[in-house]
Amino acid sequence: MRAPALFLTLLTASFAMSGSAAGAEDPELLIAKPEWLRRPTGEEITRQFPSQALDRSVSGRAEIFCTVRIDTSLEACDLTSEWPYGMGFGQAAVRMFVKGGRVRPRTVEGKPVGNGRIRISVRFINPTPSARYVIMSPIWDAAPDFEAMEAAWPMESSTISPATVVLRCSLAASGRLRDCSIGADSSGGVLRSRARTLAQEQFRMRMTTEEAQKYVNSDVIVPLTFLDPASPEGQKRTVNAPQWLTSINPEKILSVFPAQAAEAGITAGRGTADCLVAPDGKLTDCKVGRESPAGMGFGASAVAIAGLMQMNPWSTDGRPVAGARIRLPIDFNLSPEDGAAAGD
Repeated sequence: MRAPALFLTLLTASFAMSGSAAGAEDPELLIAKPEWLRRPTGEEITRQFPSQALDRSVSGRAEIFCTVRIDTSLEACDLTSEWPYGMGFGQAAVRMFVKGGRVRPRTVEGKPVGNGRIRISVRFINPTPSARYVIMSPIWDAAPDFEAMEAAWPMESSTISPATVVLRCSLAASGRLRDCSIGADSSGGVLRSRARTLAQEQFRMRMTTEEAQKYVNSDVIVPLTFLDPASPEGQKRTVNAPQWLTSINPEKILSVFPAQAAEAGITAGRGTADCLVAPDGKLTDCKVGRESPAGMGFGASAVAIAGLMQMNPWSTDGRPVAGARIRLPIDFNLSPEDGAAAGD
C-alpha cells in the first residue's frame, strides 16, 4: 500500500498588508501575461530610486497591482509589499509605472476594455554598493513588544499616526545594535530619539559565533512603525506582515491529515488555528478557530501544525508580534490518485 501524498497550503490572507489590490485576484480582471508597450527605462528607475536608500547603499524590491486603462496607461496602483519596509521603494515603483508604463488592455469579445489588472514586481539595485555588509532582513532573538511601542508614543502627537522610522544601525558582536542613524522618518523628527532608544536597547539579532565574527560592525536596517495607542488601529494587536522562520515539509507530516476524514473518503478540508504569538515568535495557546467540513478533525490538525510554526519576533512592516492573537488558516489536500492507490 502506497502512502497518500499530502499537500498543505498555508494561507496568508489573514496577514495581508494594508493597501489591498482590489480585483487583483479576480481571474476575469487579471492580465496574467501583460503585453508591454513601454516599460520604465533604466534611467527612469535611477531617477526614481529613493534618496534615503541611495544615500545608504540599500537595494530593495516592491510589488504593486495596477489597473490598465483603455488608453494603455496605468492607474490605481496598489502597493502589496516592499522590502525593506519604509525606505520608499513602493512609492517609487508606483510613481515610475504610472508615469512610464504602457500595457495593452485586456479585451472582451475582441474589444479593448479598461479595467484589467496586472501584477508588477520591481527590483531596485543600488548603484553605489557599500563596502560593508548591509543586513536588511535580520532574524531577531529579542525585539520590542506592543507595550514598549505604546510607551514610546508621545501623547501630544496623535496627528502623526501611523509613523515609520527606518534606522541604519551598526551590529555589535553580541547581536545588539549601536550608532543608529536615520534612514527615513515620516514622524517629522518627533520619534527619532525614541526609535533609536528602542533599537539600541531592545533589539538583539540571532547569530552563531561564526556569524558574529563575520558580520560584526555590519549595517542593519530596522523599520519601526508607531501607532497612536488611543486610536482604534493602535489598540489592535495584529500581525500584518509576518516573516516565517519555519516551514512545514508536507512529506514529513502525512500523519496530520485527519484519520476520520480519510476513512470517510474526504480528500480536502480546511482548518483554522487561533493562536497567541510568544516573544520568540512561536505560536502558543492554539485553539480550533473553525474547520470545513465540520467534525472531521481539520481544526485539530491545523492546531498541530501551528504548534510547529515560528515567525520572526519583528514583522517586516516594523511592528511587534509577541502578544498578538492570529488566525492561521491551513488547507489540506490528499492527492486523489494517490489516495485511490492507498486503498489497493
